[in-house]
Amino acid sequence: MAHQAIYRKWRPMTFDDIVGQQHITKTLKNQILSDAVGHAYLFCGTRGTGKTSCAKVLARAVNCLNPQNGNPCNECEVCRGIIDGSIMDVSEIDAASNNGVDNIREIKDDINYVASNSKYTVYIIDEVHMLSTGAFNALLKTLEEPPENVIFILATTEAHKVPQTILSRCQRFDFKRIRNDDIIIRMKEIAYADGYEITDTAYRMLASLAEGSLRDGLSIMERVISASGKSVSEEDIVSALGISSRETVFSLTDAIINGDSVSVINIIDKVIADGKELSQLASSALEHFRSLMICKLSENPEGLIECDSNTLVRMKSQSAKLTFEKINHASSLIAKAASDAKAAKSARIIYELAFIKIARPEIDRTPEGIMNRLATVEQKLEYGAPQISSSLAVGDNSELIKRIDAIEVAIQNGVKLESPEKKTEKITEKKKVSHRLYVPIPESELNYDYPTAKLARNWKTTVETMAQKNKPFVAPLKNCVVTFDAEGLIILVPEGRLGFTQRMSVSHIDKIREIFHKTTGTDYNIKIARRSDLDESCILNPFELKRNAASSDSSESQSAAAQGLRDGENQDKLDEFIEKFSDIITDGDRLPGNFDPEKEMGEQSSFEDFDDDHEEFLTENELSLYDDEDNL
Repeated sequence: MAHQAIYRKWRPMTFDDIVGQQHITKTLKNQILSDAVGHAYLFCGTRGTGKTSCAKVLARAVNCLNPQNGNPCNECEVCRGIIDGSIMDVSEIDAASNNGVDNIREIKDDINYVASNSKYTVYIIDEVHMLSTGAFNALLKTLEEPPENVIFILATTEAHKVPQTILSRCQRFDFKRIRNDDIIIRMKEIAYADGYEITDTAYRMLASLAEGSLRDGLSIMERVISASGKSVSEEDIVSALGISSRETVFSLTDAIINGDSVSVINIIDKVIADGKELSQLASSALEHFRSLMICKLSENPEGLIECDSNTLVRMKSQSAKLTFEKINHASSLIAKAASDAKAAKSARIIYELAFIKIARPEIDRTPEGIMNRLATVEQKLEYGAPQISSSLAVGDNSELIKRIDAIEVAIQNGVKLESPEKKTEKITEKKKVSHRLYVPIPESELNYDYPTAKLARNWKTTVETMAQKNKPFVAPLKNCVVTFDAEGLIILVPEGRLGFTQRMSVSHIDKIREIFHKTTGTDYNIKIARRSDLDESCILNPFELKRNAASSDSSESQSAAAQGLRDGENQDKLDEFIEKFSDIITDGDRLPGNFDPEKEMGEQSSFEDFDDDHEEFLTENELSLYDDEDNL
C-alpha cells in the first residue's frame, strides 16, 4: 500500500475525533439526534482547524444507517461507500478551480435528481470565497430553497469575502484555533499508536510551530520523524527544520540586556554558520519577546505561554530586567528588519543593525529609542542605579535627573537631544544677535556712479522736482533729516513727539517709494529709523553733500561726465532728469499755492518714545500703525 501522510491517515472519522471544536460538534450531533438538520452550513476558520473533516463527518452522519449518538458508524454500506468514493451522493468541490457560473449551473441541474443510495445529496464546496460574483448570484436562489434531499456545506478561510446574501442563508460555525495542549494530546495519541518516541519539550516545540493548526503540526512532526527516525528530541527538530533553538534566543536576549553588541554579532554569525535562516531567528525572537511581554504584564502567565516550568522561570527573570518600552521597541525593530530584509540583497546587515540598535539604545535617536532610554533610566532610579561618575557621591542621582529632563524636553519639542548647558549657551547667544544691520556709505564712495550715490549727490534737486507734482507727500522731505546706506534712503526720526514731517513720511512711505521710482527710474529701499540708533559720524547732510562733492570733483571727472552725457553713454533716467533740471525748475522755493514749509512744519518734531525692544528699523506692518489721516 502506498504511503499515506499522517494527517490523512489520522483524519477524524467521528465528531468525537475532531480536536478543539466541541462547541461545534456538540451542536451538530444534537441536530442529527433531533432530526433538525439544516439545508446550508458555512464553516469558517483558519487552516488546519477541522472544517473539511467536520463536513465529511456530517455528510456521513446524516446518511448513516446506524448512527451512534449522532456520530456515523463508519461500518454500514453507506458510510463505507462515502469513505471509498463509490457512492456519488456526496460531492466535494474545490471552488478555487471551479469558480465559474457554469460550475454552479451543473450543480443546479444535478440537484433535481433524487439521491440514489443515501437519504441526502450533500455538496461540500471548499474555499467558497473563491467563487466569482456571477457564481455567487447563480447559487443564491438554490441555496435559499434547495430540494428537501439536498444539503450544502460551504467551507472558507476568509469569511469576510463571502457576500452577505450567502451568509444570511447559511448556519454559520466559526472554528477556533486549536490550543497547544489539545494539539499535544492528539500528537501523543498518534505517536503512541505508530510507535514514535517524542520528548515533552519536542511536543511543545511542535505544538508551538503548528500555530493553532493540527494539520500543520502533524505535517511538521512527520517531516522531523523522516529526518531523525522514530525517536525525536528538541535538537532533532531544530536540526531538521533549520530553526533557531530556544537556547539561542535566550542567549541573544541576554546579550541585548547586557548591551553586548559583540555577542549579538557572534550569535548571528553562528546561526548563519549552522545553515539557519535569519528570518527564522527573527521569528523566534519575536515570539520570545511576546512571552517576555506577557511575563511583564501578567502575574500568572502560565496559561498564555506554552513552555515548561524551567523555561518560564528563565523568561520571568529576563522580563524583570527589561522595561515594557524596551520590549515594545525591540519587537518593532525586529518586525521592521524582517520586512526590509525581504527586499535587501544582503539581509544579514539588516538584522545585525536591528539587534545592535536594541542592545545599544544610545545610537537610536528615534522617539521610540529615546522613550526606551528614558524608561531604562527610570527603572534604574526606581530599583537603584549604579554610580554614574566617580565625582558623584553614592546615592547622588542629580546626573540622572538632568539626563531625564533633557530627554523629556527633546521628546516634547521633537528636536535632537542636546545637553542643557549647550541649550543655555545657544539661547543666550541668540539674544545678542541684531535683527537688522545698518550699512553706511563711506563718503569717499559718494562720487561713484551707482544709483544711491547719484541720489545722494542730487538730493535737493530731486526732492524739489518731485514736490512740484506731489507736494502733499514729498514736500515734508525738504526739511527732513535723511541719510543713505548701501540699500537706499533712510529717513531719520528724532526722539520725542511725532511731528508733521515724520507723520507724513511714515503714513505715506509706499507713495514716496512710488514717486521716487517714477522720477528716478530706480527702486530705492526707503526706511524709517531713529536718529539715536545711528552713529552721528555715519549721518550725511544731503543738502550740503552736493556742494562738497562738487567742489571736490576734479575737472577731468566733470568733463568726462559731461562728455558721457553728450554721447548718451551710461545715461540712466536720473542722469537725464538732472541734465534737464534747469528747464524744469529754476527756483525750488516757487511752490504752487501758499505753502510755507517752515511755517507749516515748524521745528522738527519727533516720534513718541520708542520701546527699547523695537527693532532698529520699523517694518511696513509697524508703519501702518501710524497711518492716521485725521492728524495730517
